[in-house]
Amino acid sequence: MKKIIKTTERNWKCPYCGFLNDLSTNTCEKCGAVRNGDEVEKEITTNFEETTTTETPEVSDIVITTHNGLKTILGIIVGLFAVLALVLIVNRVVTPSGSISHNGTEKYTVISKDWEYTLSIGEYVEETRITSYNKPPKGATNIETRQVQQSNGWYKTEYTYDYADWKVVRTETITGSDDIPTFKEYTPAEGENVMATSKVRYTVTVMTASGKKILNVSKDKWITFVIDNEYSSDEF
Repeated sequence: MKKIIKTTERNWKCPYCGFLNDLSTNTCEKCGAVRNGDEVEKEITTNFEETTTTETPEVSDIVITTHNGLKTILGIIVGLFAVLALVLIVNRVVTPSGSISHNGTEKYTVISKDWEYTLSIGEYVEETRITSYNKPPKGATNIETRQVQQSNGWYKTEYTYDYADWKVVRTETITGSDDIPTFKEYTPAEGENVMATSKVRYTVTVMTASGKKILNVSKDKWITFVIDNEYSSDEF
C-alpha cells in the first residue's frame, strides 16, 4: 500500500548565488556568503511516497512451524502409549514363576509340600528321696515311714521312697513329603519313652511374583494342593 506524505520546511535564499539554505545556518553552504537578514525566506513543500508492506511468511517458516506441530502431536501420542503400557504392567505383572491378575490377586505355583512333627524322648530315672510332713507324691514306690522326735518333744513323720521320674533328654523331628501324611512310629531305645508329640505342621513351598515362600496351611488344604499347579493366593 502507498500513501503521499507532505513535508514543509523554511529556508533562506542567498542573494548572491540564489542557493536555498537551512534557517539554522548563517552562512551560505554554496558560496559562503554571510547572511545579513535581508535574504528572502521561502517555504518549500516536498511530497514523497511511503509504501506499507504486508509481510508474508517465508516457505521455510511454514515448514518449520508444521514440523514443530507434528513433533508435538507425536510426543502426545507416544506419551499416551507409555501411560497405557504402565497401566497394563501394574494391572498384570507376569513372571515365569508367579503372576498377579488384573484384580490384584496373586497367583502361587506349588513347588513342594512337607509335613513335620516333633517327639519329646525321655528316659526313666529312679531316685531315692526323703521328705517330711507331707505324703509322698503319686507314683512313689518303696515307701518307708518313721517317726522322728524333735527337741521340743514333738514327733515328725519322715518318708523315704523311690520316685519313678521320666525326664526329657532329647527331641526327634520326623518329616515327610508324601501327598497323604503317613506318620512312622518312633521306636524308643531301651529305657526311653515318647513323652510328648507336638502338633503336626503342614507347609507348602510356592513360587510367587516376588520369589519363593513357605506357607503354613491346614491339613485339609495341604492334601488338596498338587505340585506344579497354580492357585490363587486366597486359597492358602
